[in-house]
Amino acid sequence: MGVEFRMENIRRCLCLECPVQKRSRCVADKKKIMLLITQQDLDSAMRMDTDRVPGVYCSTGRAICRDIDPHEVCLCSECEVWDEHGLGEGRVTDYFCIREE
Repeated sequence: MGVEFRMENIRRCLCLECPVQKRSRCVADKKKIMLLITQQDLDSAMRMDTDRVPGVYCSTGRAICRDIDPHEVCLCSECEVWDEHGLGEGRVTDYFCIREE
């Protein structure tokens, strides 16, 4: 698969908008942390560790937040990162947040 965990992919990722994560308290808390990091005078790319970013699961594997809702519609196939890396051709074709490849 080969999707890198980097700021460009974090910015283009749709996970933060995904209905699967909409009601997650854990994701909401991580969004706040991400916002704080990007607002501070810090190198945000260096501070965006995988345990702080509720997204880019095609790079990091399963979500660390366990209160996401797999019954909601997944947006993976609508994502630029998905298209760019041909992720629909792999073993996992949806719900990267739930199923590690």
